[in-house]
Amino acid sequence: MKANRVIGALLGAALLFFAVGAYLSNEPASKTDQGRIMIIVAFVFGFLMVISNATAGSKAAKSIPASPVQPVCPTCKKPIQADYQVCPYCATTLQRHCPSCHKEVGPDFKVCPYCGTNLPNA
Repeated sequence: MKANRVIGALLGAALLFFAVGAYLSNEPASKTDQGRIMIIVAFVFGFLMVISNATAGSKAAKSIPASPVQPVCPTCKKPIQADYQVCPYCATTLQRHCPSCHKEVGPDFKVCPYCGTNLPNA
């Protein structure tokens, strides 16, 4: 990714150099309205390329790493561990397993989605 930023900055600098050179030249094409518009477009585009590629590295360096989300009980909203089967505060069933296939099922499932067994009420 760093190579892409360098190449983008170099291309932007080349466009800036081209636009300034065309503006300062005494070529008749650079004195027409269409020539002036093209010089302005090249200058603005080159400037934006240089600026966006120069600031892309600083944005990546300043990004804050994501903190892990603490799971909470869906009933009492108190913090719990991810591997808890039952909430220690309000006794809500957090994780259930099918009695037939022993796979984990949702706490409010009526039927096991893996084997079709009817699940007992929590």
